[in-house]
Amino acid sequence: MTTPPPTAGPTRHGPVAERLALHGLDYDVPARANRLDFMLGALTLVSLTLLAVTGIVLTQYYNPAPLAAHSSVQYIITNVPLVTFLRDVHVWSASGAMVLVFAHLAAVFWRRGFRNPREGLWWSGVLLLALLFGLSFTGTVLTGDQEAVEALAHATAGADLVGPLGVPLQEAFTPSTPLLTRLYGVHVSVLPLALVLILGLHLWLIRHLGVSAAGTERALFRSHLRPLGGFALLLVAVVGIFAIALPHGLLAPGVGGFEVTKPPWEFLWIYAAENLLGMNGMLIAPAVLFGFLAIVPISDRQPGRGATVTRVLGVTLFVILVVAIVYAALAPGQTHLGM
Repeated sequence: MTTPPPTAGPTRHGPVAERLALHGLDYDVPARANRLDFMLGALTLVSLTLLAVTGIVLTQYYNPAPLAAHSSVQYIITNVPLVTFLRDVHVWSASGAMVLVFAHLAAVFWRRGFRNPREGLWWSGVLLLALLFGLSFTGTVLTGDQEAVEALAHATAGADLVGPLGVPLQEAFTPSTPLLTRLYGVHVSVLPLALVLILGLHLWLIRHLGVSAAGTERALFRSHLRPLGGFALLLVAVVGIFAIALPHGLLAPGVGGFEVTKPPWEFLWIYAAENLLGMNGMLIAPAVLFGFLAIVPISDRQPGRGATVTRVLGVTLFVILVVAIVYAALAPGQTHLGM
């Protein structure tokens, strides 16, 4: 008769820990989950927390009126050094969250952590990625500079292409409120609320379905928090260093009808698609990416030809995505509106 591997014994808690029910952290997880590649999702949550905290501060200084948006950001940069630093932390935290969630999805894809019963975990993660893109876009247009004006013009042009589905992105949707002001509301309320709801579902599923880590060795989740805390502090330090060393600038107030900038790096793959396919590329590229991510748990349910094809397509798509970003960053700027 084989004796099962021992698990860690119960942990004693002080009176404060007992009242906070911290004993709920003393559940078993695979010991392999203490590796960095299993902490990418939690580190994404750290970046999102930085975004939320710094965003709350920024809302106290930002004016979402179209004629005042740019000057309010300019006021922050020229008159409030601490808030300027927090703005740069906000920008770099957004980039960090995007990198981490992509890395997290790639790691889960590679170890096939989306298979039964974790399909819901995968799909909720894909939704979180889509919401991060929405937050990045709405955050970009709020500055009112040239990059913001061009980003908004591309969005409204894309809204025209999809017909009735794009009506909310038209100025005439609610004539009483400017589009920029409405997008500010989406950025600070609608998208964060959706993010919290989907994130709550994601964490609930992780708690009850567990992570897709192989091996029989077990450890308490509390032990997982120690290395995670160290990586979280390192992430905060790196974001702070980037915020100081590479502050995010502000271009001149935007002028419509010109295309002289490129979008933030996370949208460069769409910019590359526009270079090749015209304005339709702005719709085709995201449809291909998110369409593929949506069908992964269906096309790769079990070992076989479908799993092999899905793996090859996923790796190919990832390489194309990286190459497209590099190409768009290095290629001369092009005009797309009206193409």
